[in-house]
Amino acid sequence: MVSIPVKIMLFTADSSLAHAVIQCLKEAGYKVVSRSQGSGALELIREERPGLVILDIDLPGFSSTAIIRRLRADSPTVGLPVILMGAAMHEEDCLMGLEVGADVCLMETFHPRVFVARVKSLLRRSEAVQSHWSV
Repeated sequence: MVSIPVKIMLFTADSSLAHAVIQCLKEAGYKVVSRSQGSGALELIREERPGLVILDIDLPGFSSTAIIRRLRADSPTVGLPVILMGAAMHEEDCLMGLEVGADVCLMETFHPRVFVARVKSLLRRSEAVQSHWSV
């Protein structure tokens, strides 16, 4: 039986961050859907039904924290794992992200193996979310 790779959605306008995240996630066997704008993110997330969402703190078009708030308020996405990250993220951004419902905030330099380990950990904990998408 062939397993279907978990789909991860990435929203960032930072091309170097996008490249690094996409490369390490694809090498780990994940399918990555990437967009550079926040506008339309909620509709796209509902349509694509990812297993995890990654948001850049400096997302143009729609605030990352607003996206997280809306995901947490919507029944099918309430438990969807969300990682908030960004090269320009400060402690205050991280605190705000966690307060509105991000599962993980990454302020440090990008370490691919540690990043993939965090993704795997979040996905293990959120297997129940997958059942919501199948409804």
